[in-house]
Amino acid sequence: MYMRGREEMICTVLNEPLTPTSASPAMGTTSEGHFNFESSFTSSDLPFEQKDLMMSSGTQRKLSGLGYMDVGLPPASPSEREIIPMTDDRTVFLIAGYAKYSCPYVWVRNNHERLVKLKDGDSSKPSISRDSPLKLKSTSHWNDKDIRIWDVLGELVKLSSLPSPHNPFAVDLEYFTSLPVNERIVASAAMVHFLQCVLIYAGNKSYSGLVADDLREITKHHFADFQTYLLQSTSQQREQDQAASNQSYSYQQQQGMSSSAGAQPHQAGYSTGRTKLTQRVVAPY
Repeated sequence: MYMRGREEMICTVLNEPLTPTSASPAMGTTSEGHFNFESSFTSSDLPFEQKDLMMSSGTQRKLSGLGYMDVGLPPASPSEREIIPMTDDRTVFLIAGYAKYSCPYVWVRNNHERLVKLKDGDSSKPSISRDSPLKLKSTSHWNDKDIRIWDVLGELVKLSSLPSPHNPFAVDLEYFTSLPVNERIVASAAMVHFLQCVLIYAGNKSYSGLVADDLREITKHHFADFQTYLLQSTSQQREQDQAASNQSYSYQQQQGMSSSAGAQPHQAGYSTGRTKLTQRVVAPY
């Protein structure tokens, strides 16, 4: 998942989750004003009928306010022009909050046939259906409920991953252990912050306990890695200081030997000159 410009987010969902999963029931209830996944799509029903998963052309024209121009809700670029690498084992979604639309929408960028039974009325324009936004519960309630981006992400995971995971935000700890310790600290800190936001703003849901478990685990790993990094940095700093001290001591020794060697002829000359001066003074007597 990453941002592409100011208005687009690319989200990649594995078709088969790596983390342990269990069949996902309705995704729980929550307090009033918060979003819940109940009655939203689940991957056990794949593929969906196009009329159920994607907005119709008429609905798009109505929401866009440009129906008189026969303009719906297309993304900035069609999916056939998507530049990121595509594979069959994962589904790529485009989440965009274009200023010209009143709320964010989500478009599928690959593996359309896996998700939806496409029925293009016009075979000369197959991209019309492929680039229709999804009818997600999260985006549909964007303007009347407290919807956050993780609500959209959770619904996409539940929609695309088979089997549907009980916790759409399950953490893949093996990914973090594969990173160098300095990168692992930054990545784990970002994950800690994200999971904290999910728990604080998402309300009480069926997966909240699992998210809390992952939060404790990734936090523990974060501080352990941070301590390891501090110890390594301290050790390296001591070694550098010791090396610099040894180099400085060696340099001072060399300078001292050079000074001693240069001073002996001068002292000898001074002593000889003093003797001659004494002889000159004493000689007349």
